[in-house]
Amino acid sequence: MASFDYTAARVTALRKSLSPARLDRYRSLADGDDQKALVLYCWNMSLGQCLYWPLHAFEITLRNALGDAIRAQHGDVWFDNIQSFSTYQGTKPNNELEHIEKAKDKLDEDNHDHTHDNIVAASTLGFWHGLFKQEYEKKLYTPLFADLLDVTDREEAYRKIQQVKRLRNNIAHHEPIIVSSRHKDPRELYKDYKVILKITRWICEDTASWVETYSSAQFFNTWNTCPDFFPTLPLGLKDGGNEENSDTWIWYTKKGPVQKLTH
Repeated sequence: MASFDYTAARVTALRKSLSPARLDRYRSLADGDDQKALVLYCWNMSLGQCLYWPLHAFEITLRNALGDAIRAQHGDVWFDNIQSFSTYQGTKPNNELEHIEKAKDKLDEDNHDHTHDNIVAASTLGFWHGLFKQEYEKKLYTPLFADLLDVTDREEAYRKIQQVKRLRNNIAHHEPIIVSSRHKDPRELYKDYKVILKITRWICEDTASWVETYSSAQFFNTWNTCPDFFPTLPLGLKDGGNEENSDTWIWYTKKGPVQKLTH
């Protein structure tokens, strides 16, 4: 990681730019030290950059696969009938319909037609994740989505996509990703990274391999620039390999490997 001269004046200026409230989240992880907090902040942002490509590929691959599956069964304007796929009988608004309406509004602003490809591109990850809710199990998940993902049931698929969506939103909103959202414990980001790759691989093995080829080394190398005062262990990739072979993902200390990263 690049070196920066953290003079007292610079630390004060950065604290003001970032806001004390934002920096305090990192100070709590750095023994109340502003300079250490800024070092953690930089590491956090660098990790977010490393995960951008895997998240990009995951989201686009997932939405295209789901959209194509729905269109093949329900036609090019399936999005105009989104409520018909739900078995919910209550009175609450249909969130997915609201997502579609927002996507159409966005397309209208850009003077684009409401075509299948444009709707898919304009729809958020939250929309596609919502299609894994129980109300869509009968008409979407079981007949169309179940064979796309190597999971035991719809609930597992929902949880895994939610895990990735949470990470994506943390990065998009410039939030800390080096700790779990509910605790101050170091976040095991390699688990999130593996889930991203797993889901992408289930849909398209070549896409996952393509992403992995260009992102794994950068992710591991950046992870291993963790500041000395933050309690994580180095992560190593032994003899190449990928997320399918957990023996290649190992925690290392100065004394050697200490734990295999099993699925």
